[in-house]
Amino acid sequence: MSWRKKVKENSKGVQTVFANWLSQLTMLLMPRFLYLVSGRASAKTTDILVERLIEMVYDMPGAPVVWVADTYSNLQKNVLRTVSEGLKAKGMVEGIHYVVGRKPPEYTAAQKADLPPEIREHFWQPYNNIVSYQHTMVFFTGFNITFGSLDRPASLAGGNYVHVFGDEAKYFREDRISNLLKAIRGYRTKYGNSVFYRGHTFTTDMPNPGQIGQYDWILDRGKKMKTKGLLLVLKAAIIVNESLQEYLAACQEGNTEERIKKKRVWQRWVERWIAARMHADAHTFFYIASSYVNVDVLTPEWFEDAFKDDFSDVKTAILSMYPKLEKGQLFYANLSERHFYMNGNDPVWAERFGLNEDEDCRILKYHDLAKAIDAGADFGNMISLSLAQDIQGYYRVNNFIYTLSPEWIRELADKFLAFYKPQKEKTLNLYYDRAANNYKKAKQDLASQLKHAIEKDADGKPTGWKVLLMSEGQGNIPMNEEYGFMMELLGGGNKRMPKVLIDFYRCKPLRCSLELAPAKIKESGNKTIVVKNKKSESLPIHRLPLESTNPSDSFKYLMMRNAWRKLVHRREVFTGSASVRG
Repeated sequence: MSWRKKVKENSKGVQTVFANWLSQLTMLLMPRFLYLVSGRASAKTTDILVERLIEMVYDMPGAPVVWVADTYSNLQKNVLRTVSEGLKAKGMVEGIHYVVGRKPPEYTAAQKADLPPEIREHFWQPYNNIVSYQHTMVFFTGFNITFGSLDRPASLAGGNYVHVFGDEAKYFREDRISNLLKAIRGYRTKYGNSVFYRGHTFTTDMPNPGQIGQYDWILDRGKKMKTKGLLLVLKAAIIVNESLQEYLAACQEGNTEERIKKKRVWQRWVERWIAARMHADAHTFFYIASSYVNVDVLTPEWFEDAFKDDFSDVKTAILSMYPKLEKGQLFYANLSERHFYMNGNDPVWAERFGLNEDEDCRILKYHDLAKAIDAGADFGNMISLSLAQDIQGYYRVNNFIYTLSPEWIRELADKFLAFYKPQKEKTLNLYYDRAANNYKKAKQDLASQLKHAIEKDADGKPTGWKVLLMSEGQGNIPMNEEYGFMMELLGGGNKRMPKVLIDFYRCKPLRCSLELAPAKIKESGNKTIVVKNKKSESLPIHRLPLESTNPSDSFKYLMMRNAWRKLVHRREVFTGSASVRG
């Protein structure tokens, strides 16, 4: 409506910010339940989740909510960072508006006397009793977040929360997240009148249940959405926005009578907006969107580059389509859920490591501090290190460490030394690619460099570690031999071979690499063979950990040692039915 007065954009106290249309829509609706499936780089966390978070900070002062992720490491390295970036972009700064992993400051009643009444009661004071602050983020309104992860189930046990947040929901197994949702029940007398009470906020990119560890339960939430109720909320929200503009315009003009009048109109429409949102028909908003919602920020060139990289990835991660890679197209075709375990963390030590602390090897439930460690290494722009021990009759790959360029061998060694500092038996059996032996006489081979970097720290002081190079003199491992070996190893039919188990959460890059590695057909003389398609290794470097075949090669070198290769009958891999014939 052009006749309505609007705020002058360049005036004092007014800031112009950008939000894509989907983010604006979720801000206008602010439903109790938000389930969003959107493409990569669509501002899910930094904008959409953070806007809802800020709304709750003011709407429910003192309230406890929970934020869940698949792994605690992901919380520390990714979730906290992106949430902090989003909060900073919207004017909230750590140490001023919120604190992480520590007790908030305390103020006396006299010091809080001049604060607005809606803030005074819970100023830096949560309504709930918090025993330990090491897993929390506390805001100045007392609103507090407990961070937990599915690989540390104890971190989520026993709590009472009023709302749940979760990003990358495709990695949440439905039964586990259902148990958490039972804890969204507390403090009804205090917060029961809030639209967000007992609500959910889950975002993710498109899940592919054909891949191990991805679940599509979020897609079923679309059945709960009722468009008619949401449209009523949207109409009310637009009027709230217009009346707010009129009120602020009256403030700029300095007309007291008009300002009071417009403020009353604005407040009346805010009440109607909230009432519309409280209606059961407006509780749920579910939406599927591609990355194109953020094209104004990403630019068309970003999409062109993405299509050039890998179309199969574009379909799910960017276009939010629902693909499924058939088993016959996978290089590790016999890999299944039975090869992973989800209880790899020691619950006692998990409670001792907080948001501001780095974990070490004592957190591993299936790890022997008094036993040597095996490692498979793959070198390149991404250096991968798969680490394992033979524990209780199973060969457990219980950890995965990597670096991305410009980080190199020194940085990888430092990560290893920090994590395994409490280790008593400091022996590492290192398996690696034949190419890592190149230039050994000149002491420039990569395997020797890693050995020396682990045995001596950055200052040249001995660390007490002894690294044994287990692949010296080893020949090349053909890809078609790897295919046959892995088919037999993961098939489980050869009882002489080790029973492999991989930590589902801690080895996430390795898991993704193994389950996504595609196979391709290659001509070799007068026959065709199955090899690994390594096209993904040319992806942008930040995408290598979860989307490339790099980590799978470290697993290859860890497992395909000469002693275990001899346990597999010599096989020729033919195409046609993609079967392995004796």
